[in-house]
Amino acid sequence: MKYFQTVAIVALCLNVAWAEVVNFKKCPGEEKCTIHEVSISPCPEAAEGVACTVYRGTNVSISFDFTPEFVANELTADVSWTQPNFDLPFVGMDTAACKSTKCPTVSGTRQTYAYDLPIKKSYPPKHYDVKWKLTGENSESCCFIVQINITKKSKRT
Repeated sequence: MKYFQTVAIVALCLNVAWAEVVNFKKCPGEEKCTIHEVSISPCPEAAEGVACTVYRGTNVSISFDFTPEFVANELTADVSWTQPNFDLPFVGMDTAACKSTKCPTVSGTRQTYAYDLPIKKSYPPKHYDVKWKLTGENSESCCFIVQINITKKSKRT
């Protein structure tokens, strides 16, 4: 069992190490957290500074380095498609963020969150602004927005 855990951790680390750094913006009003870097894999478009194209029916690995300026024993992950008037929750995501980063958080200490996100076939192909937010029990949060394009996989001829 220990061998399989080691292999899984090494595989996750290699995936994060090869992930592409993408452009992101801070969520409005975000003052209690610094997002240092966001990486998505696969995302060859990142080198050109454009939104990642992700395919329905596949998984995308996302990781980000952040420094919270608050202490939290537990973190909840919330991912949504953000629009000017409202946000639509990303269905099917594990909201227990402490499975993907170290908890409790320590104020002023940099840490990494890493998650494999399934892109379901039911998601409509389109351009999305995706808001990713980690919230502590006192409603303090780390939040950023990235752009992705969800598309159908094309069949080879």
